[in-house]
Amino acid sequence: MEKFLTVGALVDWCREARQESFSMNLIRIIEENQELINLLELLEEVNLCGQEYYVHKDIILITYKCELNLLSFRKTLKLKVGTRMIGMPISVSRSGIWACEEDGGELREKVLEALTMLKGLTVVLNSDIELPGQNRTLSNYVFLNRFTGFDQYLQAMRSSYRRHHRIALHKVEDLSYNKVAPEHFSMEHYQLYQSVMERADYPLEVLSLEFFRCYPAEIFEIRDLTGHLLAFIQLKGIGDTLHFMFCGFMREGKTTSSSGDSVTLYQNMLLFIIKQGIEKGYKRINLGQTSAETKLKLGCVEETKYLYARHSSPLIDSVLRRLSGYFSDKGYLTEHKVFKTNYPHNENEVVR
Repeated sequence: MEKFLTVGALVDWCREARQESFSMNLIRIIEENQELINLLELLEEVNLCGQEYYVHKDIILITYKCELNLLSFRKTLKLKVGTRMIGMPISVSRSGIWACEEDGGELREKVLEALTMLKGLTVVLNSDIELPGQNRTLSNYVFLNRFTGFDQYLQAMRSSYRRHHRIALHKVEDLSYNKVAPEHFSMEHYQLYQSVMERADYPLEVLSLEFFRCYPAEIFEIRDLTGHLLAFIQLKGIGDTLHFMFCGFMREGKTTSSSGDSVTLYQNMLLFIIKQGIEKGYKRINLGQTSAETKLKLGCVEETKYLYARHSSPLIDSVLRRLSGYFSDKGYLTEHKVFKTNYPHNENEVVR
């Protein structure tokens, strides 16, 4: 297994590799993930957290280091351990296992084989493949866009859901959404992001102010009639998918009376993102993890993500096996039938 300290060195090695059976797959992986490679290069500058990159056969592992609380399932206890995370070193749902499409069983065996070569505690986060133990992390929620307009999207809903969203839209109809250039992202915006991270149940990485100023994404701020800043949204379009990257807003009781409560504000932020995605013609709108109920009621579909922990010490690893069920997300069990029965179920269909 090859190890690299920068993503640039990884890319150069993959392009120069002469392994007949794997080199073409590695080059293909690099080409398909160019936008994420650009993001990783930026993170190495503005959010250094021990990033390392590994190549095993024709798979690439993106890793970083953090202090993980092994007793996160017990709110009153803490046991922080230095951990190698396999995942993107940024709080997004994308997996840190990069591979070409292939049989899930073969890919699983390659990943497990690579993990045996890593020392200490390793946690695979947001995996798209099911690993031993069948433990889950937070699901990802994606809106599959089959609409040509936002009103058409609302009209396709069952009446109870449509009424719920129209009420929320009416409550904050006096708010303004203004596009902000990344270089004008201010400390005031950043403090809203910090407020969200302080409320997070399992914060892993807290990004710096420089990230928001340097990352080429769309940022929209939300202000009330008095000009008071309430929130911001960061969006990034990659291919046919619009990604909800990050946001910032104050907790309950911190919004102004004209903006309603923070739950209504957040619901409207998600509706704004869907509207943007529909109007710009994206096929998929990735709304990320957390807030399962809110996103499912918007018509999103759930993408299961898996979690796996392993230690190079057989003794510690056996303890992890016994505790692994505590780390698994139990999921959101309520089914929401948001759309009318004539809503198409084929992802390639478009509502007209």
